[in-house]
Amino acid sequence: MSCRTAVVKLGGSAITVKSSPETVNWGVLHEVSRALGSYVAGGGRLAVVHGGGSFGHYAVDRLLRERGTLGPKEVAEVQREMLVLSMAVIWELLSSGVPASLHAAHSMCHSKDSCDLSPMVRDLRAGLTPVTYGDAILHTGRGEVISGDLLASRLSTEAPADCLIYVTDVKGVIGPDGTVLRSVRPGQPIGGLRGSGPDVTGGIMNKIAEAASSGARVVRIVGWEDLEAALGGEEVGTLVLR
Repeated sequence: MSCRTAVVKLGGSAITVKSSPETVNWGVLHEVSRALGSYVAGGGRLAVVHGGGSFGHYAVDRLLRERGTLGPKEVAEVQREMLVLSMAVIWELLSSGVPASLHAAHSMCHSKDSCDLSPMVRDLRAGLTPVTYGDAILHTGRGEVISGDLLASRLSTEAPADCLIYVTDVKGVIGPDGTVLRSVRPGQPIGGLRGSGPDVTGGIMNKIAEAASSGARVVRIVGWEDLEAALGGEEVGTLVLR
């Protein structure tokens, strides 16, 4: 069954070049935006979350190595990096006919465990495509990283969405034998744990855990080439089981 309402998490590994700081993968971003435009044009209701890739992840990793902590200045720098990437995402979505409406996560979250996503739900119900992203906030004087994977899972529950799709740079979750798993559960042994750049939000294991906590009917982790097929209800990538 195709998705009527979907939350799509565009992974930073797909829409940026994680081995090159502050580099958008324009080709992939264009293709996933085109797929989302087709979905919306066909009557699908959509919300989008994107990751940090070579913008946010690199910024947090660099700042922690150079300064040892995330204070007000460091949090502001991370927020700037994510806003720059988000402008690229918004540009491509709008160019593909998606009525994208931007919501900064640092304006909705009091801490990494407390986010009010009601402005996004409101826009979704009004016919817009709300967009947010992994971010950094200052909480009790210290910086905290807000994971895009967490935001996507919670938004899919609150919307509510019948599909939650995590888009990555590989065809799904890689098993210990190097092949793509058809399904996966939290805690299950997997392979392919090493990425091409820094990751400050827990990597694929955290993604699986967050995905499994969603209230969406169907949750998949797919390669960017299979996004349109996943929105159409095809059994692509890796199905996340509770």
